[in-house]
Amino acid sequence: MGAPETTPSTPSLRERSKARRRELIRRTAMRLFAERGYDRATIADIAAEAEVAPRTVTMYFASKADIAMSLPNEIAGRLVVIFRENPSIGFTDAIDQWLTAEAEHLDPELIALTSAMFQASPGLRSLSSAELGEAVEAGAPAFGAETGLPADHPLGAVIGAAVGAAVGEYLTVVLHAGNRPELHTAFMRTIRATVRSAR
Repeated sequence: MGAPETTPSTPSLRERSKARRRELIRRTAMRLFAERGYDRATIADIAAEAEVAPRTVTMYFASKADIAMSLPNEIAGRLVVIFRENPSIGFTDAIDQWLTAEAEHLDPELIALTSAMFQASPGLRSLSSAELGEAVEAGAPAFGAETGLPADHPLGAVIGAAVGAAVGEYLTVVLHAGNRPELHTAFMRTIRATVRSAR
């Protein structure tokens, strides 16, 4: 009997093995960043702890920064997809759809590792996220349409920062309190009011 067939939506054994190895490297690195500090943990340290070769680490992640920003990049990347696949979607509707999906699939262990890493090395927060920049760019037309503000209006930056901070705090609350529909509804009501307050 031959090996089971895989469909385009079913990862092969090799793909699953690679995904597990990547995740092991990522979580090992984040734990070391939390324990030793980002600057003191080296690629060699990560490789030794994960029991892989240093070149295996760099095959999956080009740099330590790529590891540190991997979760924020993935989360922001999923928002980019929503905006790009639904060009006519409203800004807060996109946020609603995105947060619903994120809350349902939060990995508590990975979130906790990321949080501990940032607490141990606050300077990591200054690292730029390419995906976050793409999300801002992809959502700019919808944001402008919903706020009624021109792209260069200073109030746009203020409202955008308020929404960004609120979303980050909301995901933290969901992690600890659970994904409760009434909380999501109340949060989105607040976000919609904040965005539309510019009108």
